[in-house]
Amino acid sequence: MNDFYVPTWDEIEKATLNIAEQAVDSNFIPDVIVAIPTGGVVPSKLLKDVMNVDRIRYIEIKLYKNVGQKDVKPVVKSVCLDDVEGRDVLVVDDVADSGETLETVSNVIAMFSPKSVKYATVYVKPWARKYPDFYYKLVDKWVIFPWDKWDVVREKPEVNVDNKDIYLKVEKKMKEITNKNKDLRR
Repeated sequence: MNDFYVPTWDEIEKATLNIAEQAVDSNFIPDVIVAIPTGGVVPSKLLKDVMNVDRIRYIEIKLYKNVGQKDVKPVVKSVCLDDVEGRDVLVVDDVADSGETLETVSNVIAMFSPKSVKYATVYVKPWARKYPDFYYKLVDKWVIFPWDKWDVVREKPEVNVDNKDIYLKVEKKMKEITNKNKDLRR
């Protein structure tokens, strides 16, 4: 996959404001936000601040191994859902690609008896099997979020992102230090 979409921080901010507006316009004000790490952590924090929500909880779930490489099925790594019973919950992730993560999270969160659950992602792929209740826009490329871009660059150095030259210098220096420390330990 060589097609990438690289949103700016400004676009992410506008997207979360748009999602908050959609939720409010539909008369949904969450008591709790459930973030899907790692991608959903930053949008969750932004939505927490915009919507003045006191609680963020987590369901850590992993579907992708690498850029564009999915595992067979989503794997739930950890769950922190205390205090969601009887509450209105907004589940937040960065992107709904296949929709499998949202389906799995839906099954997990139902075990904790929330009053209601709505789903939000910044972006949605047009082929997703499950769309969130709220999202900013459809994107048919691999999204390189500002908080994930160095992981992507490590794997796909040819990708064009801002500040890549600085990152590559830091990475090179870290490798030199790590190799020097290994040599000293021998």
